[in-house]
Amino acid sequence: MKKRYLLLIPVVACIVLSAAAIGYIQFHPDRAPAGAEFLVRTSNDAEQQTKEPEAQPLTASQKRANELLDAMTLEQKLYQMMFVTPEALTQTKQVVRAGTATQEAIEKRPVGGVLYTRQSLQGKAQIKDMLSNTQSYAEASKSGVPVFLGVQEQGGSNAPVAQALRTKSILNAAESTDEQTAYALGQTIAQELSGVGFTVNLAPAVGDDADIASGEIKGLQKNHVLSAVSAFPGEDEENLSAFEACIKQKPAFMIVTNAQNKTYDTVPCSVSSKVMTDLLRKKLNYTGIIMTDALQDTALTEQYTEGEAAVLAVQAGADMLLEPSDVDAVYRALFQAVSDGKLTEQRIDDSVQRILTAKIDGGLIA
Repeated sequence: MKKRYLLLIPVVACIVLSAAAIGYIQFHPDRAPAGAEFLVRTSNDAEQQTKEPEAQPLTASQKRANELLDAMTLEQKLYQMMFVTPEALTQTKQVVRAGTATQEAIEKRPVGGVLYTRQSLQGKAQIKDMLSNTQSYAEASKSGVPVFLGVQEQGGSNAPVAQALRTKSILNAAESTDEQTAYALGQTIAQELSGVGFTVNLAPAVGDDADIASGEIKGLQKNHVLSAVSAFPGEDEENLSAFEACIKQKPAFMIVTNAQNKTYDTVPCSVSSKVMTDLLRKKLNYTGIIMTDALQDTALTEQYTEGEAAVLAVQAGADMLLEPSDVDAVYRALFQAVSDGKLTEQRIDDSVQRILTAKIDGGLIA
């Protein structure tokens, strides 16, 4: 028996010495003998795989957002994730003023944003009064959180506010040819929109020219109107490069298309984690609000109910849901998903923190 133990001593000694040598090489890679480089690479690779991204310190706006978030109910958080038309909010056919119906609707459904179309816009005084009242009702509601007041104003024929106000400089604007002309158009549009109370413009729509899109974003946001860029990720690599350039301008929103892009996934982009989380949030490092395109679009409704699409979108990485036609149905679907564990409240908090932070940075919240 003693002889057997004695035979094991050299084996154990070899194992100990080998482990010590490997440890020495990993801590002193510059002294690794020829042929031992693989040990250094193995050590480095393991470190890269296990190392978590370093948490960035919170900005003052994020700290303020967290304070507001702590005081909000789950119901208020879920409604905050919706950007709706005034008709969907009030459940009426057409809204041209904000009175008791709007006040009661905002108290019941404290949505994050209201998107106006041409049918609600009649003239300067009417628009200012409608938007001012809507914002006052939001601030006086139980949640106390101001709303984004949005429109899609791109110039030329797609300019509902300019049409209502008869602003020739926007209606007759030529197509931008470079960053400078795009900036000038964005500036003109921003001054018009902010002058009547709008805080968000669903523009620009990104083509292949990164300079033009970037110029318009700058023109809008440097003149106090938040930009919502559409429609990510585009159709090809050239589109994607333009979006990547736009992200460097830090637009407040990125709108994700409801179309399918088979380069990335087999489902609509607005319900795809590969598009919203893996590509936009992680690879391109976008830190703003990710918003779906309209939930009522047939590209989604042919496959899902609005409630189903909303849950899938949030699971995939969306922060805001654009234009649901049935606001309460979407709320119920999201609430049920949290109750069932399909969505965590922390996941909801992450989105609402981004929304509140954008409102603070945009001057809506002090």
